[in-house]
Amino acid sequence: MRILFFWVVFPCFVFGQIRIDVPMTFYCPPEMPKPQLAPATYKICWDIDFSPYSGGEDLLFGTRVVEKIETWIFGKSPVLTSKSMYARTWRLSELIMFWMPVNYLAVVTQHEVFGHGYRIRDINQGRVKVKGYYINVPPPYGEGGGATAYETNGKLTTTQDACLSMAGVESTAILALLTKFKWLESGRVDPRQTILYLLSQHDLNLYIGSLKSQGDIEGHDIKCYIESVNYTYPDNLLSGGRLRSLSWINLADPFTFYAIWAWFHYLSSGKETQIPMIASCYLPGVRLGLTPFGPDVFFENFFSFCNQPYYAYIKGGHHAKNQYYGFGFYAPRIWQIKRWSFGARVDLWRQPKLILQQGAVPISDIDFHVKPSLSDPLYPSTERHAVRYGGAGSLIVFFQGNRKCGFELETGYKAQGFLPGYSLKAFPTVRLAFSLVF
Repeated sequence: MRILFFWVVFPCFVFGQIRIDVPMTFYCPPEMPKPQLAPATYKICWDIDFSPYSGGEDLLFGTRVVEKIETWIFGKSPVLTSKSMYARTWRLSELIMFWMPVNYLAVVTQHEVFGHGYRIRDINQGRVKVKGYYINVPPPYGEGGGATAYETNGKLTTTQDACLSMAGVESTAILALLTKFKWLESGRVDPRQTILYLLSQHDLNLYIGSLKSQGDIEGHDIKCYIESVNYTYPDNLLSGGRLRSLSWINLADPFTFYAIWAWFHYLSSGKETQIPMIASCYLPGVRLGLTPFGPDVFFENFFSFCNQPYYAYIKGGHHAKNQYYGFGFYAPRIWQIKRWSFGARVDLWRQPKLILQQGAVPISDIDFHVKPSLSDPLYPSTERHAVRYGGAGSLIVFFQGNRKCGFELETGYKAQGFLPGYSLKAFPTVRLAFSLVF
């Protein structure tokens, strides 16, 4: 009986112990580490006159390349993911000493070259020409800032001058919008782009905020904008105080708070931050914009479906007895056939007619230090309050070359009127891009 017990029960016990002690993970493939950067689509883009849309895409592509190079160099180093004090100190130095000046340069370039420079290239017609761009050493190594030098023959209208003055903050708002599209596609906030986003999203706020202390300085964008708008529409004068009050609207932007949190989260853990969304697919936002006929407010709606960003907005404003509003959407992927996909961009508006002809007094003869008079306006009331309906529409065609890269063509047409990032004239839309997911 003891022998039977030994030969039956003891082997079961021994083999049972062996089976219990053998780790089950031996039969599973090892878990691969997650990538340091969540992939998104970045583009090398070209369009007519190099608009803020193409310039913004190119700048984001360039900064992404630098990110990938850094990740490749330090990918195996603990400084990117370790929670040690040494690693956190290194990441803090990286964010301040390297990424802050890189992001600052990108925003200033967008503001000057693809903002003011684009509007000058758009107006052209022998009226205005760029003489040069000046970009100072960025913080923390210098004071930062930049300027666009241009010359004019004195035939600009006050409407064109207003558009030229606000073109910088107009372009940086587009750069912020493009950055949000990248984050929505990846589902993550890229911490190394947070300074770029905050500076571009709140470029208008910063300019308006500096108006009080620098309001007497010639060449201040917002000061020049206010003067040109007031001489075009003297029915109700726009003030810096009103713009400062409206600029607080820009804080109703969830991505601003996500960006701040993502910066500290990366500093602490070395990881990107996931974007919280309503029902996992929707985020609203509100921001202030400028037009050549006064300020307007955007109610923005961001969607993410199948890792693709979608965008829709409603906007409106009123100034000097004029009311203006509009809406639009951007859907890059609506219909797909094998490697081809098709999308659309549509914008519609009701706004005052753009006054693009000389007024009673040439702009070169206007003394902008004198308050404009409603009794002696540059333009008659019929011109100032004429209403125009218009729109822009374009078809987006994308060809998927392989899993990583593809080619995109956006083509369409825009009616005469003001639309951020587009020509003031009736003009075709042609935009070519090489896209890369990385």
